[in-house]
Amino acid sequence: MRAKRKADYHHGNLRRALIDAAVSAIAKHGVDALNLRQLAARAGVTPGAPYHHFTDREELLAAIAEEGFGRLGAELIAGRDAAGDEASARLEALGRAYINFAISCPGYFRVMFHGDGKSSGPSAPGLRAFHLLRDAVLACQEAGTAPAGDPSALVLTAWSAVHGFATLWVDGALPFEGMRPQQMAPELGRLLARMFAALARVPA
Repeated sequence: MRAKRKADYHHGNLRRALIDAAVSAIAKHGVDALNLRQLAARAGVTPGAPYHHFTDREELLAAIAEEGFGRLGAELIAGRDAAGDEASARLEALGRAYINFAISCPGYFRVMFHGDGKSSGPSAPGLRAFHLLRDAVLACQEAGTAPAGDPSALVLTAWSAVHGFATLWVDGALPFEGMRPQQMAPELGRLLARMFAALARVPA
């Protein structure tokens, strides 16, 4: 078994193994519990082996975040495109896809929005995910199912709603007092779309 692990490492699979192990550990114990030495032990390599792929813990987290945003973007696009051409339906689908990603990939989700105070700004994959939401809101405005004007507040409202719900669920804060997140999740995007449509009918 040991020889196989060394062979895997020399064939370049250790990087993948470290990312997978880190994502799994973070899903169970949170970002702050991540330790490169422990990951090396799980992969069956020496404590220094991970440093051939990541200079430090922060670089590993950055790689996980970038990969996570790429996966999120793909799921958002798939959900949006499956919803048809109606603008509100596409916005609603983005909300569902966002929540589904968070609860199915909690390790990635926690890292993507963890923040360490060192970032100079969102990555390109992170910006692409944000632009998908912004474009959906703009489409709703063009269709008359969202208030006209600067879309920034609408985008922030939609993002905050689905992200807050997803974070509560991933962190184990739900359910309580009879709340059933499995039933509420599909409704959240629908409520946002209806709220925007109602606001669009209010005179400026």
